[in-house]
Amino acid sequence: MAIIQLNTDPGRLSDEELVSRFAKTKEQAYFEELYNRYIHLAFGVCMKMLKNQDDSQDVVSDVFKILYVKLPTANVKSFKSYLYAVARNESIAKLRQRKTEMTKMSDWQYTETSSDSFMENEGFIAQLDNTPSVESQVEKAVGELNDDQQLCVRLFFYEDKSYKEIASQTGYSEKQVKSYLQNGKRNLRIILEKTLRKHTA
Repeated sequence: MAIIQLNTDPGRLSDEELVSRFAKTKEQAYFEELYNRYIHLAFGVCMKMLKNQDDSQDVVSDVFKILYVKLPTANVKSFKSYLYAVARNESIAKLRQRKTEMTKMSDWQYTETSSDSFMENEGFIAQLDNTPSVESQVEKAVGELNDDQQLCVRLFFYEDKSYKEIASQTGYSEKQVKSYLQNGKRNLRIILEKTLRKHTA
């Protein structure tokens, strides 16, 4: 494999020169220099908006993946400004995702309280909302369910699928889907209550 020799140390180049050379050559070293220069700025923007370290790290990773793809064809006059805009937009998208997930959890609670199969404690979601990184706790809890329950819970809450749609997509009967969801929600409640007790102990 041929090794590309850089004519100039990337560290000596301006942002604009790095962007230009990366766009022309796709040479990793130019992008890595931009990454090293601005990783802390990107993280700072995300932390300011998200107030959560794990989420911020995830979003920063997404930001630089986006930049890697878009830089070669984007008309970038100021890399710093472009980076800030991408980081801000991705952080906003993450905040919207959080809101959607919490709305679904609240809807779940409302629906279950009005049915015979109610499995949630009154105020449980409200209590959970006061603990750190709610969405990461929920995602971790979902990951602890067995495969059948996890699949049905993800399709029902994350993708807004109906019982019939889930049955069609998975091959389960609607009765099985309902059972997996009820058992999955009960197990989620148990897992999340344990998490809540840890944070309130």
